[in-house]
Amino acid sequence: MSGKRVVVLGNMAALGGALANRLAGLGHEAMALPGAPAPEVVIALRPEVLIVIAAETAISTAAMQDILRETGAAAVVVAEAGDPWAAWAEAGRHPMVRPPQAVEEIPSRLADLIAQSRAGERDRYLREVYGGPVLVGVSPRIIGFGGPKGGTGKSSMAANAAALLAARGVPVHVIDAESDTRGNMIDFFRVGEGDPVYSLVELAAAGPPPALAGGVLEPGAAAPAFWTPIRPPRGIRWDLRVTAGLLTVEQILGEQAGALMARAAQWLEFAARRAAAEGYTVILDAGNNLLSPLSMRAINIADILYIVLEPEDTGLISGASWLAAVYQRAGPEGFGRVRVIFNKVRGTERLDALIARLREHMEAILRRRLPRAIPAYMVPWVDLDIARAQTSLELGVEYLMVLQHLTGGRYAAETEAFAAALQGILSEIFPALAQAPLRKPADGRRGGLRLPWQR
Repeated sequence: MSGKRVVVLGNMAALGGALANRLAGLGHEAMALPGAPAPEVVIALRPEVLIVIAAETAISTAAMQDILRETGAAAVVVAEAGDPWAAWAEAGRHPMVRPPQAVEEIPSRLADLIAQSRAGERDRYLREVYGGPVLVGVSPRIIGFGGPKGGTGKSSMAANAAALLAARGVPVHVIDAESDTRGNMIDFFRVGEGDPVYSLVELAAAGPPPALAGGVLEPGAAAPAFWTPIRPPRGIRWDLRVTAGLLTVEQILGEQAGALMARAAQWLEFAARRAAAEGYTVILDAGNNLLSPLSMRAINIADILYIVLEPEDTGLISGASWLAAVYQRAGPEGFGRVRVIFNKVRGTERLDALIARLREHMEAILRRRLPRAIPAYMVPWVDLDIARAQTSLELGVEYLMVLQHLTGGRYAAETEAFAAALQGILSEIFPALAQAPLRKPADGRRGGLRLPWQR
């Protein structure tokens, strides 16, 4: 595994120092901190792993909780059975190692110990926020969001759906299939400077993807990295990663643009199938260009395809044209995977009236009656200046509307109806979501996690 930044809370002249030196010798950035260092000092070091030597540290378990909450670090405890730190580790499901084995066992098993700590943290997080673990279905694995034109909210819907599922404990891989404009998933999830950004188009420029394979006797070929992990906002634990699509328009202006985009579509399918095989639910921003190999491949591989429309007549007419084209290409059976989301609905609009108007437009274009109903949902207009929320330097990815409500953010009230509607939509695929509240009330009051910037 690559080198980790490790802070050992222990005596430099005893076991803590010996363990830090052993880890440093293996390529990790490790240091020992004796006594009771202030939480602010430990947080400033941005550790990825915290190792507590119970017999050598004076730091409190409460301070340790604050540090873990701020840094998202994995925790490993070195203690004997019966020690208060052993009880803390058991309660939080953090891995524990006995002192005589620590210097040998922790460096050799660091990756496994980190994974064990992360699993325990996620379980504790889900219990704190929702009152218990969230159990979700495993199928379908690939969910697409598309639409007839820009501005309907399809990218926002995809990003918020990914954040909601990931915050509920579902491993999620987001893939951007925008092909005629710069994709914005890396902007939605605040992939920052210094973070690696993997683009389907840039991967395609370097060559074709490995051959897809599967099964016990035919494992998939080794693949280069094609995704960026997304750091969660404070108070959230998730396994969320993203692959970008088109980063600059210049990438599709050359003579070989057609071949390049066709290869990018191959990378899209490889990335989606590979992520699904690894246990991730895949969220695709399918875009709106039915002539694009990327958008077409995203639409074709989606198990469920949500078409995001605006409820005004112009939105319904453009949506009907787009849906009619999908119907003509997919046929009645393929069209059965399609769902419609009427987004930004204001006032007294009724779902049945919107469906009737959309269906009328579609049947006029197709010149035939549709043989089946169109499953559809409504999402209300959010009374919130999203641009102002997005540009706030105090917020990270938590400006996403669903995260505002899940974390009890400053816009929690304005985003409540949106979050509830989105959870209702996803409940079709993950039925357990329908049984769990969006946020667990704190001390009988409306609320949830309290983030540091709310204090």
